[in-house]
Amino acid sequence: MKRYLFAALVAVLTLGGFLAVAASLGGVTADNLGADSSVVASCDTDGVTTSYTVVYDATDARDEVTAVVVGGVAAGCVGQTVTVTLTDSGDAVLDTSSATATSPNTTVNVTPTPPAASAVENVHVVITG
Repeated sequence: MKRYLFAALVAVLTLGGFLAVAASLGGVTADNLGADSSVVASCDTDGVTTSYTVVYDATDARDEVTAVVVGGVAAGCVGQTVTVTLTDSGDAVLDTSSATATSPNTTVNVTPTPPAASAVENVHVVITG
């Protein structure tokens, strides 16, 4: 009987230790992640559109994506950071650039080296703030 009581006590103390460690991780907010359960609201719930600015570069003898226009940015996102990642067909990153959101259109200049337009297959947009 004493063995079962001792085992139960050890189990309770161990579980308490795990809960204490998890509680020390901090809460979930729109700006950070931790251990908590909380709803993080999106500033733009209906999505955005994208279009590219393509310019011919005579030095490289190719068309390059020099900017991405993110359209349909909600007013609630103004002042937040819009990050655009351009990837190729294998989802390898060609460029990641950011700009501060303006409404309703935000232009993100692709720097420092714009990728070849023919290589760009996907665009990923994240708005954070």
